[in-house]
Amino acid sequence: GAKAYLDYQLRKQLDTWKNSVADQVRIDYREVKMSLLDAVIIDNLQLTTTNFVPVQIDQVTLDQAYQFYRPNRLPQQLSIAIQGVHIPITDTTSSAPVLITALGYAPYYLSPSEWRALGYTDFNADLYLETQFNQDKLHFVGTVATDIWGDLVLLVDLNKVPALEKWTTLAGQIQLATLTISYTSKNLINRVFTRLAQRNTMTTDKFKQTLINKIQSDLQQVQVALEASNQASLQQFIQTPQTLTVQLQLN
Repeated sequence: GAKAYLDYQLRKQLDTWKNSVADQVRIDYREVKMSLLDAVIIDNLQLTTTNFVPVQIDQVTLDQAYQFYRPNRLPQQLSIAIQGVHIPITDTTSSAPVLITALGYAPYYLSPSEWRALGYTDFNADLYLETQFNQDKLHFVGTVATDIWGDLVLLVDLNKVPALEKWTTLAGQIQLATLTISYTSKNLINRVFTRLAQRNTMTTDKFKQTLINKIQSDLQQVQVALEASNQASLQQFIQTPQTLTVQLQLN
């Protein structure tokens, strides 16, 4: 009986929040409940907006939800599993966004219809997010595991993270200590490079070298200094797209 009451209150709070953002996004779900281990579980979540394709999520699990009962305190440890994310790719032909065109990367842009022509008709993935907060330090790990698009791992360490009651005044003091991005391709990049090379009437090798030159030139113009290991990793990935790891560290 107690659990049924908690589930009812949880649905009530979720519906209140859902109605508050109804003008921006429509939120539908089949069921929301709490497990015996105090995890919040949402089944069959659907997000619909007017300017984006609908997103369907099989299940969202938020562990140790009791931490959110404490106002003005960030959770010491947070774990979220978002399983079965399904996003369809529409069959539309569109030009590159203005920013991409302005930066000179329009030749490297694929429209939704071109993605579908490569056989990528939808995006399916599982997402896992974990954070650990200790005093003023925050450690974040995000993982995106997909069937055909490749796998992405993001690790972030932040310093000087303020408490929630001081967030509005001290958020600007947050420092990025380390940032590591690791991507493993499942033949996606090879297929994309081949397609773009054909579209630009180049050989694949010529296209790769052109892309390397473009990135190096842009980094020099904006005076961004990458460590030699990052530059070598990026060039190696473009030449042989398998695994790319880039790490930034605050000096």
